[in-house]
Amino acid sequence: MSSFSILLESNQGEDFRATVLGLPDCYGQGATREAALAHAKQLLAERLSVAEIVAIDLSPQSKARQMAGNFKDDPHWDEFQGAIAEYRRELDAELEAEYRQMDEAERQQRLSSGQSAA
Repeated sequence: MSSFSILLESNQGEDFRATVLGLPDCYGQGATREAALAHAKQLLAERLSVAEIVAIDLSPQSKARQMAGNFKDDPHWDEFQGAIAEYRRELDAELEAEYRQMDEAERQQRLSSGQSAA
């Protein structure tokens, strides 16, 4: 028999929700903790009766594993990361300036439309 971790939540004392961790769409609800857990257990059993959980192994030849750790000893890595962070700060500053201009234009438009209506 397999065991599964369950996230048990109380909805402010009204009812309970028991969610099977790793399967967010597999959950049970009930007026009590026990009812919610029983409902979740029933739904999980039904789901597993027509499905199975399998483990897959990434072979060392996979592209992801081949790339892992490539830059661990690179003396330029911190400089590279710093350049990326600086570029992002520049983009954020440009966007902030654009947003301020847009906000000011909207404010001016509201003021002018309010004055013409008076």
